[in-house]
Amino acid sequence: MIAKPKRKKSKQKSSNLLLSLTLVPLVIGVLLIGAWALDIYFFDAPETQTLVAILFILASFALSNILQKKKQLAIGWSLLTVADVVLLLWIELWAQIVAIIFTVVGTGFILFEFYHRWQEERSKIKK
Repeated sequence: MIAKPKRKKSKQKSSNLLLSLTLVPLVIGVLLIGAWALDIYFFDAPETQTLVAILFILASFALSNILQKKKQLAIGWSLLTVADVVLLLWIELWAQIVAIIFTVVGTGFILFEFYHRWQEERSKIKK
């Protein structure tokens, strides 16, 4: 019986470690944007650097929500990440349209989840 709490504790520690590791792409994204603001470029085109930075930031949010098993937010952030990848890989009009669709749907998932949480908190306050 003593072994079960230890397993749970070690599982929680590994989960916390993985959640902490999701901060790495976030920090990389912020550093890339900071470098871009200071006219330090790691890519041929400055706009590519900002898109890659945004990709890292969005991926960090998506991974974090996946690990926390928050489905709506994970789907939303993942769709925004895919939209950024599409913009990075293709310049054609069809790709921009696909990216806009992914962005609108992903933002819808995120806004729906935040609205749902806001409604829950509002109903708790009224009680």
